[in-house]
Amino acid sequence: MSTKNLAVQLFKEVLGNVDPQKFLPEIVQYDSEKSDLVIQNVSYTLRSDKPLYLIGTGKASPTMAMAMEKILGNRLHAGMIIAPQDSKADLKTVEMLIGSHPLPDEKSFTSSKKLLDFIHSIPADALVLNLVSGGTSSLFSLPKDEISHTDLKTVYQILLNSGASIQEINSVRKTLSKVKGGQLLNYLRHTTLIDIIISDVPDDDLRFIGSGPTISQEISFEAALEIIHKYNLTMQIPDTVMSYLNTRANDSESFNVADFDTHQSFIVSSASIVAEKFSALVQSQGYQSELIKPAWSGLIDDFEKHILSIINPSLKEEETQKAFVFFGECTVEVSGDGLGGRNQELALRMAKQLKNYRQNVTFMSAGTDGIDGPTDAAGAVVDQKSYAEAASMGIDPDLYLTENNSYRFFEKFGGHIITGPTGNNVMDLQLILID
Repeated sequence: MSTKNLAVQLFKEVLGNVDPQKFLPEIVQYDSEKSDLVIQNVSYTLRSDKPLYLIGTGKASPTMAMAMEKILGNRLHAGMIIAPQDSKADLKTVEMLIGSHPLPDEKSFTSSKKLLDFIHSIPADALVLNLVSGGTSSLFSLPKDEISHTDLKTVYQILLNSGASIQEINSVRKTLSKVKGGQLLNYLRHTTLIDIIISDVPDDDLRFIGSGPTISQEISFEAALEIIHKYNLTMQIPDTVMSYLNTRANDSESFNVADFDTHQSFIVSSASIVAEKFSALVQSQGYQSELIKPAWSGLIDDFEKHILSIINPSLKEEETQKAFVFFGECTVEVSGDGLGGRNQELALRMAKQLKNYRQNVTFMSAGTDGIDGPTDAAGAVVDQKSYAEAASMGIDPDLYLTENNSYRFFEKFGGHIITGPTGNNVMDLQLILID
């Protein structure tokens, strides 16, 4: 088996190992005889007169909901989740609505309104399990009354193409939303609320996972304006949005939504957990595997330099099989009008970087959700021969990089990693194999 095929095989294998349907039963247990629900060793006694409800948003919500249905059985009264298009789930009690990702559309807005209506129907003192994972920011989206659906979608697109970090993007998004930045708490104060969260952000900061709909935090209009100015987006942002932000900043620079006593949050999976398992899996194949911490967050240009700074010294050493595992998410400032995503862009950049290496070096980058940008690929894999081989086929890698058209490059050359939606989302994984 080629090292490129091995890298892809290992990536797909680790995805199977971290499926919520496999690990959630180890973390969440329900004793029907005692009516005890235990989450990470914290016990909740479920009174017979208090119904149990489930809500959920994000790319992993279907697999999480399937796991919770099996764990809770008939004790679960009703539920509703919002998942991406093409999500598949065999659900009996929980209703699955469809939203859009990475940009919200009318499906997202309609489903979000239905979910709020469902929350309004939940009786007082009910126990609510809230399943949150990456993708929530787009799937669960309700703009302030002053902001139109079209303008909100435009802002999302501008921010995603700007090179801003996920923290900066969410800092803007929550100022324009009725539910982000802890504002969903206002709809759930009559319940006992338990968040079960799969983290897709560096440092597992709850405020930024899905824009933190149930995490009390500061919402700052002044900070949102500073981010817009920092990336020179003032002229691109719709006038209605700029007017709204300026007005609110003048009225009050920021506000917080208060938390309540009957609310608790648990992180049940994260990028660091999955990266550890990925590194161990690579190690089992005979490689000396090193996990590079912490999770990366920043521009793709800097991430490219960071990766090279790690692997270049190793190429001078005597080990015959060495591996490096990276994890996190980089941001891409898009200037071309091609099709791609950050993982395919990074793989194509690395193909160019590796072209003069004499050692056998394989590089893979892929998203654990199975989706890279607005494409059907999770990412791509290359080695030190890919650049020259593409050129010999009449495919100019530099042209595709200039146009941010990495998807079309790998469509022609080969190297795409196709998994379909995985029902999981814990950032991206990168793997270097040196033979």
